Amino acid sequence: MKETKCLLVMITFVFMLFAFVSIFLLDIAKEQNNGTIERNVRALPWPTHAENKGNKTTWILSWRRPWGYKFKGHDEGHATGSCKFTYDRSKLKQSKAVLFHYTSLDEEEMPWAHYRSPSQIFVFWFNDNPSYARNGETRHPNRFDGGFINWTMSYLQESDVFMPYLEPKVAENIFNRKQDDVNMFISKKTRVALWVVNDCELLRGSKLRMKYANALVEAGLPLDRYGWCFSNKQAYKKLSDEVLLSYKFYLAFEDAEKCRDYVTEEFWKNGIEMGRVPVVWGPKKKDLEYLAPPGSYIHTEDFESPAKLVEYLLYLDKNDEAYREYFNWVRNPGTEVERLKKLYQQTWQERLCEKVLSNQPAKAEKFISYIQYGKDWGQCIDV
Repeated sequence: MKETKCLLVMITFVFMLFAFVSIFLLDIAKEQNNGTIERNVRALPWPTHAENKGNKTTWILSWRRPWGYKFKGHDEGHATGSCKFTYDRSKLKQSKAVLFHYTSLDEEEMPWAHYRSPSQIFVFWFNDNPSYARNGETRHPNRFDGGFINWTMSYLQESDVFMPYLEPKVAENIFNRKQDDVNMFISKKTRVALWVVNDCELLRGSKLRMKYANALVEAGLPLDRYGWCFSNKQAYKKLSDEVLLSYKFYLAFEDAEKCRDYVTEEFWKNGIEMGRVPVVWGPKKKDLEYLAPPGSYIHTEDFESPAKLVEYLLYLDKNDEAYREYFNWVRNPGTEVERLKKLYQQTWQERLCEKVLSNQPAKAEKFISYIQYGKDWGQCIDV
């Protein structure tokens, strides 16, 4: 009997020791496995977010400055609400979102060799048109297809975070103008058209816009041209405000043709902001109709030839009432202008911060290469 009890005690002891060792080894295996997942995760769809309580800082990490240039990108430590933007990779584990400019992934490969938490949002952003981004480069983001990216941020209307070329402060100035401002602008108009261009032949679009502008001049348009392309960039810088405000039209010619939603400072800064009527070449008219004040511009698509466009511009130059109609959106803004005010009222940092803090489930973008390039193939990008 005594021997039986001893045997039972020994069996119980061995069983308990075996269970303890099994649990210990299982914990070690889990810990090692978690480390491997964090280092090598390729796609983490549907991240969840913890609530941002109180005034706790929400870090957003930019992986690398655009093109690697120190003078590009946001300021280190830029603050928007409770969000702070940084380039300090030591904050990777603390960051709720990680921004990747399309050039910042050039040196990276898959599988992902760095830390990644399931709760982090990976954001792919670009503000260059696909034609420029692909020019002379083998760059293609398809190796990051398959769910590595959660959100996109760009000038495209379909982006998760809209990043237009029109900044909120400029938009506020533009959309709050009154009729007195229009009268002031028009009273200073004594010259016909202006064009400033520094890229003559880098892209297919650069060459096409130059060809179209030359055709306008040949058809009789009084066009003052400045920039590197005409070896007079310094002369342009010396022009007085009086001269700059005297032009009725500005050639808002982009360096790419038919790139979706691609409307830059050529339109906003050199055209609308300066009180000139932009003459547009490059973006599709249907895209511009969503992005710009109605009746504020002239599009080359509406004319069968450069000569017909010149005929119309010269008519407007001699007809003040007809020219003034291109500023009717100021006098009668309507619902469209109100919509545009809301569209352009936030910085991209504010939009991104707001979305990150909204605790929305994040999707997994399976074809990031298609979003940046694919939809423009054969149009904006040559086949």
